[in-house]
Amino acid sequence: MKKDKSFCSGCRDNFYNGQGASECWSYRSAKTATRYRINWWTAPTEPGAFTKVKTFTCHKAPGKYAHYDELPSFAINPRNMKEENSVSK
Repeated sequence: MKKDKSFCSGCRDNFYNGQGASECWSYRSAKTATRYRINWWTAPTEPGAFTKVKTFTCHKAPGKYAHYDELPSFAINPRNMKEENSVSK
């Protein structure tokens, strides 16, 4: 899969992709991965709290959502999301 900066959308460091600098310092080493997102103020034991997304391993959005590399064992009824560049939704 070719790297696409659309995976940077919503990331705190996306500012550095052509706006504040020429490129985010994490972009060159970024790897695409399936991760599990949870909204910042959602209880992790709540049914459907986690959403499966495809994003970069360096993606971070404190105050919006967090990512887990693996679905936690306590997750109940995780929602599935289409594999699309939708990390900021």
